Amino acid sequence: MNKIIKLTKSRGQSLWLDSISREMIESGKIENLINDGITGITSNPTIFDKAIGEGNAYDSSLIQYSKTSKNTEEIFEKLAVEDIKNAANLLSKTYQSSNFNDGYVSIEVSPQYANDSESTIKQAQRLWNKINEPNVMIKVPGTEEGFIAVKTLISKGINVNITLLFSVEQYKKTAYAYLDGLTEYAKLGRGSTNSVCSVASFFISRIDTAIDNLLDINSDLRGKIGISNAKLAYNEYKKIFDKNLYGQGSFFPLYSTGAKVQKPLWASTSVKNPDYDKNLYLDNLVGEETINTIPLEAFNNFSISGKPNNSLIENIEQAEENMKNLSNNGINFDEITSQLLQNGIKAFSNSYDSLIDKINQKLSKLKS
Repeated sequence: MNKIIKLTKSRGQSLWLDSISREMIESGKIENLINDGITGITSNPTIFDKAIGEGNAYDSSLIQYSKTSKNTEEIFEKLAVEDIKNAANLLSKTYQSSNFNDGYVSIEVSPQYANDSESTIKQAQRLWNKINEPNVMIKVPGTEEGFIAVKTLISKGINVNITLLFSVEQYKKTAYAYLDGLTEYAKLGRGSTNSVCSVASFFISRIDTAIDNLLDINSDLRGKIGISNAKLAYNEYKKIFDKNLYGQGSFFPLYSTGAKVQKPLWASTSVKNPDYDKNLYLDNLVGEETINTIPLEAFNNFSISGKPNNSLIENIEQAEENMKNLSNNGINFDEITSQLLQNGIKAFSNSYDSLIDKINQKLSKLKS
């Protein structure tokens, strides 16, 4: 049993691939990774920017769609929908065999709608209907307007991946947006709650990068805040999604109807600091009913030298102490996470703009 499959079987954590391209789909790379234990795939504008900008796998479709599409944005959406639909089909067995708990592919709404709930809802519904696969998730950023959109989309039975989460408070808003939407879905009798799924994408390494830059080079907190923050979020998850009748949270009534928990998903888990262990965010973020989404390089590193353990439930007091010590160092964590959210939206917006430019450049060359 390889380390990836062992992680899923014995630790209750799934590994999703943070990468997708037409070349990976058509060459059989995605299928091979699924056989090796990958159980889901995520995408974003940065991933598609790289995929479409490299090679010629999209050239024929670009020419075809340019004849009928109104604008470049529409061309990109058609390309993305094709890839997501094909990836969803490759993961359909995982989706079915896991009783709809795994085997999902995520596609993101345009970053320009991050603070526009109405436009987010409209585009999310359009993507959901166009792809028309049950194991797809629509990614919505964790902004105040995004939480409004999440509640509405879940109430309509649309699977949602809430992304760009950095703080525990953001996470809690995400969880309750899901629960409120699911409660409305059940109340309106729109279908079985078992068919609706959501994950909360909590970013890790970007936090350490930001915090480390503010700490003394010899500080004991360096490289520890991202994981400590995730542990506290996971602790909140266990409280909110308590499945016991007399538990801490209010999830039981929904759980009794077949509803799924909203799994925490650890994103941005490739290690940025070369001084840290390459598996830092994989070995130390293991817990039941969680997902770790990783790029191909991190997948390969973990396959060779990963040492998974049930680390998310360990040393919670130390995690709390680490967060408190930030204040003692004059660091306002709330301000940093707020800025990281804005930076994340801007980065995806820049990638989206770059993607549209590359499509236009490619079309110009192909037509000439």
